[in-house]
Amino acid sequence: MYVASLPQNAEFDYIVVGAGSSGCVVADRLSADGKHQVLLIEAGGRDNKLNIQIPLMVAKLLMDESVTWPFKTEPQTHLNGKPQLWVRGRVIGGSNSINGLLFVRGDPAEYDKWREAGCAGWGYSDLLPYFKRLEDYPEGDPAIRGRGGPIGVTNLGHFDELVDAFVDACEQNGSKRLSDYNDGSYEGTFPLQYSTRNGLRSSSAAAYLRPAVKRPNLTVLTNATATRVLTEGRRATGVEVSCGGALQQLRARREVVLSAGPLKSPQILELSGIGNADVLRKFGISSVHHLSGVGENLHDHPNVRLTFECTKPITINDVLRNPLLRVKAGLRFILQRKGLLTICSASAQTNLRSSPSVKQPDLVLRLLPVSGKDRYARTARYGLDPYPGFTFGITPLQPHSVGALHIRSTDPHDQPAMDPRYLSHEADAQLFLDGIRIARQVAQQPAMKAMIVRETRPGPGTNDNAALLDYVRETAQTSWHQVGTCKMGTDDASVVDPELRVRGIANLRVIDTSICPTIPSSNTNAAALAIGEKGADMVLAAARA
Repeated sequence: MYVASLPQNAEFDYIVVGAGSSGCVVADRLSADGKHQVLLIEAGGRDNKLNIQIPLMVAKLLMDESVTWPFKTEPQTHLNGKPQLWVRGRVIGGSNSINGLLFVRGDPAEYDKWREAGCAGWGYSDLLPYFKRLEDYPEGDPAIRGRGGPIGVTNLGHFDELVDAFVDACEQNGSKRLSDYNDGSYEGTFPLQYSTRNGLRSSSAAAYLRPAVKRPNLTVLTNATATRVLTEGRRATGVEVSCGGALQQLRARREVVLSAGPLKSPQILELSGIGNADVLRKFGISSVHHLSGVGENLHDHPNVRLTFECTKPITINDVLRNPLLRVKAGLRFILQRKGLLTICSASAQTNLRSSPSVKQPDLVLRLLPVSGKDRYARTARYGLDPYPGFTFGITPLQPHSVGALHIRSTDPHDQPAMDPRYLSHEADAQLFLDGIRIARQVAQQPAMKAMIVRETRPGPGTNDNAALLDYVRETAQTSWHQVGTCKMGTDDASVVDPELRVRGIANLRVIDTSICPTIPSSNTNAAALAIGEKGADMVLAAARA
């Protein structure tokens, strides 16, 4: 059941902080057998807006502060000193309720690196059962793909002329066409798969929490901010929350699970006295346990875009700007559950190597049937182009630049100081140059050239490396793929062990993408769901022991 408040010192077996991608999974799985009383705490409200359910309506969500946190990074030295806007979900389902819905497991080689680095049980073959458990993809090979799982997966296939042109052009440029990039293969070109069912968003909130919340042993506390983990010695005993302007303490008989995401989980740890003692000392916070890695190892996928005017009025720009096309698209969605309203933006991509010498794909080139002044330009008000347009998004899959995140005050409602240090490693700048070169090669292939009137950003006159780097530094933006700030591992820089237990603190785990040692070379939502599934199994195994 959903509640707006709880009695002081209310007790539960498990308290899960954060109803995002991982937290909804954890709350569902821990409460499934009815044996345990589970509390799920969410700082946002219910996910009952229609715009959340219809994929294309993410255009109306990204600047809606009733369902988002408008976080901003520190000024970025290598991006002309500008801060970056990092919008995150402030609603049941977390960022999974406002994201781009791409269903991408990631590069198996990247998960295998985690296992090789000491994270036993976290290689791709270890995670495969969890990927299969969480998904419903009936057209896939049942040995590799899941059927009947909570998250619906839809293959865009021959979605429209742009998708076909892009896939053909990448093939003409030397890329292999993949029939299923989530089957363990990863290098190549393909139409994307979406986490949708019957044209609607298939989020962790809809797929996991909505059925589970009917259980009498699951309580969901909304509009409540977790301020710190309560501890006795080095043992977690509960959570303090700010709810309705008042602080209250809630008790956990077994474990506290932080699933607040890569920006909030480390902040909660530091506010609880768990983190680098030198950082805590600056804010007068007594150190409960020194863990130098809390807030470090911040990874994100920076993104740079080439935009084009399209020869045909078949893009999101046209639907959002033309009332007649908007009506046609709406009727197609209502009657057939097809068309542009069933996607958020991206529709196809290619994973490739920047050079033959690298061991795995290190660049992604992604097609988005929309264009505007930046990544947030989804409406005319925010800079959507006034003509048919599409975008090639370029992203290094394993960026070399690594940042950090730490509290800026003792106020739990104050966002942390986030510094991804984009492009601080020169190799990332070179990857963008390589990506732009390859993107332009694809644009010149016969299949794609027929769809292009002109390159609008940065424009054909921007050719030399210096000018292209100026463009990259001026326009690079987030892909909303932050991970790593509570890194899993066995070394002194690790925050959690491979069982996701916070090192040195009993009865406390972190189960979200902050535990990822690196980005799994992909969008992070499928990984977040799998982490939730595997983490819940670990908690239940401990209960049975």
